[in-house]
Amino acid sequence: MDYKANIMRVALLSLSLSAAGLSGSDAAAANPTTNTNTKAISETPSNPGAQHRAFPDVNLPEPANGEHAIGLLGDKLPAMAAAYEMSTADFAKMIREDRSVWLDHQGRIFYVEVEAPADLAEPDPGSDPETVLSESQTFMLHSRPGASRVIHLDFDGHITEGRQWNTSYNTGTIVSPPYNREGSSDSFTQNELDYIYLMWKQVAEDYAPFDVDITTQEPPQSTITRSDSNDPYYGTRVVMTQDNFANCGCGGFAYVGVFDYYGDRYKPAFVFNTSVVGAGEAISHEAGHNLGLSHDGQNGGSSYYQGHGSGATGWAPIMGVGYYRSLVQWSKGEYPQANQFQDDIQVIQNYGAPLMLDDHGDSIANATALIESPNGDTTILEGSGLIRRRDDMDMFSFTAGAGSFTLNISPSAVSPNLDILAQLYNSSGTLIASNNPSSSLPAAISGSFANGGEYYLKVDGIGKGDLSTGYSDYGSLGWYSINGSVQNDSNLQAPTAVAASVGYVPGYAPITAFFEGSASTDDIGITGYSWDFGDGNLASGVSPSHEYQAPGEYTVTLTVTDSDNLTDSDTLAIFVVNNPPIAVANADSYSGTAPHSIQFYSTGSKDQDDLGTITYAWLFGDGNGSTSANPSHLYAAQGTYTPSLTVTDNLGDQDSITLSDVSISPPAYLDQYAQGEILGSGTVGGNYTDTFDNSSAQTIRERESGGRKSSRYSYLQHTWLFNVTPGNTVTLHLNAWMTNSSDSDEMRFSYSVNGGAYTEFTSIQNSVDVGLASFLMPQGTSGEVRIRVEDTDHTPGRRSLDTVTIQQLYISSETLLGGDVPATPTLQSATPISSSQIDINWTDASNDESGFNIERSIDESSWSSAGSVGANVTDFSDSGLSADTTYYYRVTAFNGYGSSVESNTVSATTEAASPINLTATGRKVKGVKHIDLQWYQYQDVDIYFDNDDAIFASGGSDEPYSYDFDTGLKGGATHTIQVCNAGGGDCSEVVTVIF
Repeated sequence: MDYKANIMRVALLSLSLSAAGLSGSDAAAANPTTNTNTKAISETPSNPGAQHRAFPDVNLPEPANGEHAIGLLGDKLPAMAAAYEMSTADFAKMIREDRSVWLDHQGRIFYVEVEAPADLAEPDPGSDPETVLSESQTFMLHSRPGASRVIHLDFDGHITEGRQWNTSYNTGTIVSPPYNREGSSDSFTQNELDYIYLMWKQVAEDYAPFDVDITTQEPPQSTITRSDSNDPYYGTRVVMTQDNFANCGCGGFAYVGVFDYYGDRYKPAFVFNTSVVGAGEAISHEAGHNLGLSHDGQNGGSSYYQGHGSGATGWAPIMGVGYYRSLVQWSKGEYPQANQFQDDIQVIQNYGAPLMLDDHGDSIANATALIESPNGDTTILEGSGLIRRRDDMDMFSFTAGAGSFTLNISPSAVSPNLDILAQLYNSSGTLIASNNPSSSLPAAISGSFANGGEYYLKVDGIGKGDLSTGYSDYGSLGWYSINGSVQNDSNLQAPTAVAASVGYVPGYAPITAFFEGSASTDDIGITGYSWDFGDGNLASGVSPSHEYQAPGEYTVTLTVTDSDNLTDSDTLAIFVVNNPPIAVANADSYSGTAPHSIQFYSTGSKDQDDLGTITYAWLFGDGNGSTSANPSHLYAAQGTYTPSLTVTDNLGDQDSITLSDVSISPPAYLDQYAQGEILGSGTVGGNYTDTFDNSSAQTIRERESGGRKSSRYSYLQHTWLFNVTPGNTVTLHLNAWMTNSSDSDEMRFSYSVNGGAYTEFTSIQNSVDVGLASFLMPQGTSGEVRIRVEDTDHTPGRRSLDTVTIQQLYISSETLLGGDVPATPTLQSATPISSSQIDINWTDASNDESGFNIERSIDESSWSSAGSVGANVTDFSDSGLSADTTYYYRVTAFNGYGSSVESNTVSATTEAASPINLTATGRKVKGVKHIDLQWYQYQDVDIYFDNDDAIFASGGSDEPYSYDFDTGLKGGATHTIQVCNAGGGDCSEVVTVIF
């Protein structure tokens, strides 16, 4: 299947940010006034997901979508659904109904998005006064400088190599050009810089509730790549570019749930749209996929819900499509006929983006004072804040005299997500006014105060009307700013709070501190002193004391109140010294034979502070770890490992200890069974577990090809996957038989090691169980081994549907200790056979070898393996060599205890290359395999195809001679071909052609 031709595309939704976050000199250019009390810290997710999810071993022959993808997954469908935390039915429904959902070779989900409409209305970048930035400023934008999570908006070009995109699209290095909407990618126009800034603001507004830095500045790769579970710095990259490698006709693509993935295999995400509406929406959407989100569509409708309503309150979900609506928010499927009920905000946290902590209190008791600036007879009020979730409300206080007032509360200037409800309270806590316009997002309250005094303004995110035509307050989140004016009242003067500690010297807990507030002043007298000691305890009075039970840095707040109910606060810091923790670790053993389990202990580890706590971080030296106090760990493979323990107390201080090395010896005998399979062609009975050493068996029955009846043939192919541990000898064991074929078909078995070429090790025709056969594999075999079976006859008309039965299939690794290696063999001779083959033979000097390993060199210093043979074999043919080249050979004998010393060295020189110089190129004509031959020297030749009888051919009148060889066969296979001077004599090399 050419899956590229079937891919679809979506450009996405409407984003926004009130510019909270340029760094350095850019801050003045783009940041509005911000409240200095805003906390740049994050909230731990209440239900964090697994940080590194377990996926089943899947190997699909090609990326796929729809029913085709479901069919290729086969019995792996439930396990893959579970990996994505979905039921099997919901997972299959999503793939079946959303054609933008694709599975790659490993079954991982990536979205290929429907392309944005070409006629989208564009906002005017120049209408936003904050967009007039230079190129250097534009590429230094940050929404949260210093955050441990990052989403990089990459506009200036990117190189992608060694990632899953390269594998899925079968391409080498992907060089993505810079963002370009005006004809040249060599430099950015001011209009393009304005658009980049607006898109950054959109995305930053969408992700404002989360402690994630949305940045256009190229970050260090270490801040995007997550190395392991202990690495807090990671994120993703969204590349805004042109599609120059996939030719998908789409607007972008992204993998699902890879934001917190270890490494960068499934990053970056790509966006191919160039407009503010299209590309800006797409960035948040594709980043949302990386953060685990799926599409928001409708049952019986589109996979992308386009929203409802109109004007400033026309609504759509970010994970649907927001081109046609002004208000685009995160969703949990509350709109009509929703087919997706993901809690977007929780899922984003589960995949590694924590919520911000609350920046302002929600009651009169913990209200934040607005900034008050005198301006003649009036006072100018300013403030800002963030609504981070639906239950977040922010309370502000201000002092006003009697007379007129105005209060304006505005969301982000570009693509806001926040619909604002403003409520005004007097000093007694009574609601006196509120505002939430039905057709716009800002709120405003104005009027006249009858009396001067303290007043309070509450800001809340709110929904609108019925969910079928409006929206709830779920996604009504984001930045806002407050501007207003009130009348001065010279008769009202707030008190001045002065907090002090008396003689306090930092020390270890428990420790008592004494406080004094008598230096506080007021023109008419202070009526109350309220103390907050920063550890959850409160007190009143002028001179309290407090005992601190745990180490830490505490902010003590004194609030004084006068008879006009005006207040003032002062703070001071109290530091209680932390005792670092102590790490103690040991194990019940430090050596064993793989697989070997070791129990580790942290007994004696402690926090020296009475109320302190510690956490544990074990590293076992083999890439695995644990956070348990006393974990048990299984070492699966041989090697030397260095385990360690780090303990961390509740204030972040650490202590570490490294244990003695753990030495794991290889097992003497290890039988390894298939860990998965690739369903190629044919009807499969059972699965790979039926090839284990038990009473069951797996069957594969041939299927019939398509085409005309006279051209059809039967065929099958099936592959088993193994992970092999190295050993001194590695042996493949097979017990298989096939039905008695009426067309002389055979079943050919071959193996591939770590992605290398397949090597045939046997072919069978037996129709009864003849027992277990063993085949020695090359010495040093380890890693991924694939065993493949395929039929050998694709002759048109031969349609007998044969069945192969595999009762046992396993690979054994043998590593014995304490015995003798075989005696060293003696090389006798090396004889050139042709320009590409040398035969060697040797004398077997032992009777206990498992086989022989032959090594080859062209300089007697750098050696490589030429092959292996079994016990008692004393000759070897080395083919595929270069013509007229001298090769040196040596041989070792090996058994389960190891290898002998290398033999003596012999050499031979291959013959000169044949002047025929044959080349062979395969192609298909209406499914039939043809081979284009080209050669020199002899006009008339005999062609030998797959070592069959000679076929006479004449190559024309001029060199190079050529011939179109029609095989008459269809399907995929590997063939050999050779030409010789007609009637005998000089022959070309044997050439392999793969279809």
